[in-house]
Amino acid sequence: MKDGMSGKDFFALAFGSMIGIGWVISIPAWMSAAGSIGAIIAILVTMLMIIPIGFVYGELTSSLKVSGGEYAYTYLAVGKLSAFVCGWFLILGYLIILPWVAVSVAALTSYLFPPMNAIPLYTLFGSVIYLPHLIVSLLMVTIIVYLNYKGVKQSSKFQNVATWMMIATFFVFIIGGFIAGSSDNISRATSESGTIGGIATAIASILFFMNGFDTIPKARNEVGSHINKAHLGKAIVGTIIAGSLLYSVIVLASSFIMPAEELVNLGELPLISAFEAATGSKFLTIIIVFGVLLGVITTFNGFLFAGSRLIQSFSEAGFLPKVLSKVDQHNKTPKNALLFMWVITIFGIFLGQGILSPFIVMGGISFLIAWFFMSLSSVQLYKKKPDLHRPYSPPGGIIMSYIATFFSSILTLMMIIPGTPVSLHGIEYLLFLLWLIIGIVIYMSYSRNIIEFKEDVQKVRIKG
Repeated sequence: MKDGMSGKDFFALAFGSMIGIGWVISIPAWMSAAGSIGAIIAILVTMLMIIPIGFVYGELTSSLKVSGGEYAYTYLAVGKLSAFVCGWFLILGYLIILPWVAVSVAALTSYLFPPMNAIPLYTLFGSVIYLPHLIVSLLMVTIIVYLNYKGVKQSSKFQNVATWMMIATFFVFIIGGFIAGSSDNISRATSESGTIGGIATAIASILFFMNGFDTIPKARNEVGSHINKAHLGKAIVGTIIAGSLLYSVIVLASSFIMPAEELVNLGELPLISAFEAATGSKFLTIIIVFGVLLGVITTFNGFLFAGSRLIQSFSEAGFLPKVLSKVDQHNKTPKNALLFMWVITIFGIFLGQGILSPFIVMGGISFLIAWFFMSLSSVQLYKKKPDLHRPYSPPGGIIMSYIATFFSSILTLMMIIPGTPVSLHGIEYLLFLLWLIIGIVIYMSYSRNIIEFKEDVQKVRIKG
């Protein structure tokens, strides 16, 4: 009997985390900004920028035998402060995504069961909070947290089944879109405001929906003894390519269903509404909604799995209170980290969609910061340890690492510097600074600790 996670499990973890509800909500906006063909170009350009980062992830994940993922690799290659910044912002990314995804589950369920839009409790930032929505979100979150608490086997099995069922529903949407739609609906191939500007605007949104491949490093400790470590790198890069191509085909099918300028005016779930109008089939539409619902749940499961292990490892290393590093002796799962993420997610659910939306951009910059430090770490390791055994070696070696560093640094700077197509806005700058200040306080409190990383069974201890 095989132990641990297989290559298929890792692909399901990453792909299921990447493809969630974003395509249903955001693809019409990409098409409106860049045009039908422009949106596909934007997806492919984003893919080409992120593939070098994926190569770096594959190389470090297969080469360095330490748990913790990005921040641990950064510590070994660059140093303590960089490692803390990397891990601290990654934690923010996971804590932001989970409640947003949980709220989305209720929105999807209410599409199938409109009576759920009843018993309003309160309104917050323009978003009405309904009691049935709260119940559905709370129930989903609690069940997935419980599955993760019971162990990696249960979590991986669920992720595998849900991911492949979700992929099957994509084929229903794509085939139905091409058959029921018409090429006449491709009203314009590029943006009316200019091809370059439209594509840049679309890329700004697409970047956020391309993360998910970075869940794999956090699960490195769950690798089965039978797996070839090079397969981790292949799973990471394969996820980026597969996700990008799927997004591109969905854009093309959506272009057949309805013109972009009409799609953007169809409410919270525009592609679903357009699909139902084009096919006239409630049954097929329910299948699509079910698939999107599975995508949302796999996203939640994947980021909960990765985030809990990040927090547990970050705490165990000495950067956070030790209580968060406690592992359940029977299930071998990070129970206190899971409990912490459950509490934060529940709190976020009660805030509602209105207040959570501005936080999503913060999730994007959090992952970009991690991508930058991973790329920089790869460059440093080529210089410090040129003879390091690399089971997965990216083409070009250090040149690829420099390319990844360039793209990740440019994208990060563009988010921080005001006035760019992807820059933060007022409240987002305040949130960024607030998280940075809290991080400074935490770092000053724990920076004197001895930093520890697990290396297979043994620990690597480095005096801080």
